[in-house]
Amino acid sequence: MSADQGLVRVSDSFGVRRTRAGSILADDGTNYQVKWDDTGEEELVPRGAGVHVATRGSLRFLALSDSRLFHAVFAQEPLAVVLHLLAESSVPLKVREIRERLAELGLRNETWARHGPRALAVLPKWPNVVRRQKGDTLAYTWVGDDLPELPSEAEPDPEPAPTPAPVSKPAPSPAKPVAAATPAEPAVPSAERLRRQMSAARSLGEVARLLTLPREFVAELSPEVVASALRRVAAEDRLVAGWLDALTASGPIGALTEELATARAANAALQSRVDELEEWWTALEQSTDPGTATRQPDS
Repeated sequence: MSADQGLVRVSDSFGVRRTRAGSILADDGTNYQVKWDDTGEEELVPRGAGVHVATRGSLRFLALSDSRLFHAVFAQEPLAVVLHLLAESSVPLKVREIRERLAELGLRNETWARHGPRALAVLPKWPNVVRRQKGDTLAYTWVGDDLPELPSEAEPDPEPAPTPAPVSKPAPSPAKPVAAATPAEPAVPSAERLRRQMSAARSLGEVARLLTLPREFVAELSPEVVASALRRVAAEDRLVAGWLDALTASGPIGALTEELATARAANAALQSRVDELEEWWTALEQSTDPGTATRQPDS
């Protein structure tokens, strides 16, 4: 086992995160033989949740063993942290992947937002940083030998100052009641109001805007209401009229209309034939039914 391999045990008791770091002396596959940094004592530590192995000096070891120092170092030297991240990665990283890797190490979003842009501003032209194509964008990789050292101590990133509480003012004297303001029209109309708006639409833009509302609202509109709106717009908009003519003449609507007309004609002819056969059948029944024959008078 390499002496550079460190172990960090993380525990969370009553919401308080505690860590303990040490060096791994041996590993039998089930337990780690660990020598703790704080006391020098050795202990068998079972593998499991909360037990992490990382190379000493790596960003992961720093983030696991001392989260506060990790954030303070990033606030003080964000570029150095990013360069170490690139050096520890086996593949080039896009900017989004850099942010995601740091987030996986526990870096808070607000810390990245405050200090990350300083590193990204100089990263493309930094010595020993190479840009390579990765998919449809560029990614960065470290090709040098000597990385800038990460500070072993750093001032913690100051927290944003809390917003001061508003100064209380004496209660104003009772004023005369004012009529309630008319409530603003909701951004998404009710189904009934949507139907009225569609019925009143006079331009393609109005129809298009209404059809971009959430599907559950648009579904309340009947096809007749939408078709009527488009026909009304077509009466004043030659472009829409041309679209409708094209659909009716040669598009799916035209094809369905022709097919429907053919089916109706065939159905009418078939119905006529059925009526004719029924008449023949009735006549045949009457001619063969003894009860319908004319009774002859007694001789």
